[in-house]
Amino acid sequence: MPDMIKLIVDTAGQEGHGSFVYVESQKEIMIGRHTGTIQLDLPLYNQLVSKQHCRITRQHNTVYVEDLGSKNGTELNGQRLQPYQKYPVSENDQLTLVNGLVGLRLERGVDFEETREYRISDLLENEVRLNDYLQNIQVGGDSITLSKKEYQLFKMLYNCLDHFVTREQIVREVWPERCVEDAELVGVDEVNSLIYRTNKKLGNHFTIKSVYKKGVYMKKQSQNEEIDIVSPS
Repeated sequence: MPDMIKLIVDTAGQEGHGSFVYVESQKEIMIGRHTGTIQLDLPLYNQLVSKQHCRITRQHNTVYVEDLGSKNGTELNGQRLQPYQKYPVSENDQLTLVNGLVGLRLERGVDFEETREYRISDLLENEVRLNDYLQNIQVGGDSITLSKKEYQLFKMLYNCLDHFVTREQIVREVWPERCVEDAELVGVDEVNSLIYRTNKKLGNHFTIKSVYKKGVYMKKQSQNEEIDIVSPS
């Protein structure tokens, strides 16, 4: 039986707890910056990552990485890769993007299937449905309609469920029209107010939490867990 190979994102402060995908034979994994418009297998929330940064492929039990002409580069064991050339990478190699700001790590094992981990977004795939046109979330039998900004916030946090995003990332994703020169800056109170309103509408399905000096994350609310919504200060 061929080994199961997992590609894990090691982001700053979250080593070993980042997003991951399984590397299957004869399938490509596209890695790049999350924009909400480009379909990626492993989206990254870092503005220095290119929209289509690099590609991971597997032939039998060998994994290859290929830089796709990214602006800030892909590095293997500290050496910047030549674009559009495939390089073999093993679980002991150091694979990084953007001069080491984002790390990618391979983990190999034959028993992943028995003790397989799943991303929460995978577990909820059949339970949670998002309707971009109506800005509506269907959770089981419940329907939740959000405002445009609330929906943008939810979708961003849902795409990286259980992992931190910064308030700067929220501003760029939810208020792109105000991330230009001479535009009115988005204040802390405005971000807090949006989080509070969205949290309130999500009820007992999801909860958004803010952790000092780390950022904001959203998690699935368990049935036995009490909801703690803090009003904006």
